[in-house]
Amino acid sequence: MKEKLTRLRHEKRWGPYALAILGILLVLFCLILLLAKIASFGAARIFNYAVTRQDMLRGTITVESITANIHGGVTFENLAWDDPDGNPILRVPSGSFKVNPWDIIREHLVSTTLEEITLNNPTFAVRFDENMKVDFVRQQQEPKEKKETPSDETLEDKVSNFNRKGRPLKCRLTIRNARMEASCRERHYIMKHVNMAGAIDTRGLTKISLTTGSFGGTAVGDGVELSCETNFKEKGLPSIISFTARGVDPSSLGLGDDIHDKMTLTAKGNGPLAHLQADGEVTMKELHIPALDFMNVKGNIHYDDGEMTFTGVNARVYGGTVSASGNYNIDSRSYDIYLHGEDLDSRIPSNEPKFYCLVDLDGEIHCDGDQKHLAAFGRFSSTPGFYMLIPFNGISGTFNNRWRAVDFYDVAIDTNFGIIRTDAFHIINGRLHLGTIELVDKETGRTMSLRDARDQAGPMKTMKQIQSDMKSIRKQVEGLKP
Repeated sequence: MKEKLTRLRHEKRWGPYALAILGILLVLFCLILLLAKIASFGAARIFNYAVTRQDMLRGTITVESITANIHGGVTFENLAWDDPDGNPILRVPSGSFKVNPWDIIREHLVSTTLEEITLNNPTFAVRFDENMKVDFVRQQQEPKEKKETPSDETLEDKVSNFNRKGRPLKCRLTIRNARMEASCRERHYIMKHVNMAGAIDTRGLTKISLTTGSFGGTAVGDGVELSCETNFKEKGLPSIISFTARGVDPSSLGLGDDIHDKMTLTAKGNGPLAHLQADGEVTMKELHIPALDFMNVKGNIHYDDGEMTFTGVNARVYGGTVSASGNYNIDSRSYDIYLHGEDLDSRIPSNEPKFYCLVDLDGEIHCDGDQKHLAAFGRFSSTPGFYMLIPFNGISGTFNNRWRAVDFYDVAIDTNFGIIRTDAFHIINGRLHLGTIELVDKETGRTMSLRDARDQAGPMKTMKQIQSDMKSIRKQVEGLKP
């Protein structure tokens, strides 16, 4: 009985308070809903207020629909940014951003009011100047007559759509599945499926990571992975960068009109943002160029302001090895390549199993950026070998590489019964062709013409005829001696 009385007194004491607390909570809940509704209705007004007073982004910014909450979060659909002439700069189907609510309440809009921004499926273009400063670019170029108009304002100022003028930025940036165009100097890239995450702080440390799908333009490839850390506190914007480009098409770099074996480039570097230096590696599973098939290509690269240097590049070629070094300029697309090969099996490039020796070669490839001016040449020599059943002590000569063919000149085949010479020795589309053949006596230097191979119906008939000539040489060689 005592316990029941105590419980009743307790319920009478706290019952009214419980109801009051519940009522207050309901009021607060309704107030929050009301504020959220007011924020939603006022989002468009706040947005218009902000975009009409900012001058960092030139042109017109509009959205189709927008909502906001009391914490400064804003979501939008179909954002469009056009330059002053009405040309599109940015299109965003959906996204969100977060602003400092106290800046909005105080009507104190500054460059750091924007704290976070997320763009979903945007399409935009961006340009970097010589100092790697960023600007968003219009789709149409400035007319030529405007370039010639005298003015204190430079062309760069006229076409610039992003005008920071030293004002700080501090925000988090997220870009999802974008289509982006980027240009710098003479380089221009179009990238699909771009995903970017960054913490931007132009008074401190900025970190950005980026991945892309396929890309085209100055280079064509399957994708890029990049991370960059830039210190805005230091002069020259020193940066640390890590870069990987996958599936790069050599032809898109000007390294041959019909070379499409994909390569991967990886590099890490540092230095001022406008003049980065990086070291890395180039790898290719296969590389097929006229008359040469490379396997498992791997080597070192050094990048310095558009110039790439290759060293220690090694590959398997026709059962032997080839090492290479050289340089390549991204902007001019000029390059120089130096090759050294050892123990290359002659049966593979000549497609002739009865012609065997191991070949060493030294060669050079030079191009000024125009493939029509490509020059490839060098010298070669071989170990002892045989053709058909006829042995020889070695072959030497010079070569010149051209489209789908390798020409060997001044070829000398050293045999026990004399030196066989030909003015031209060709591999065309994988078949062996010989020019005029002469036999030179080692002791007297006298020559005898054996056959003009160019008069034969085809390379296989030529080979059989040469074999027949070789058999008769043994009977004729005594007649060459004094």
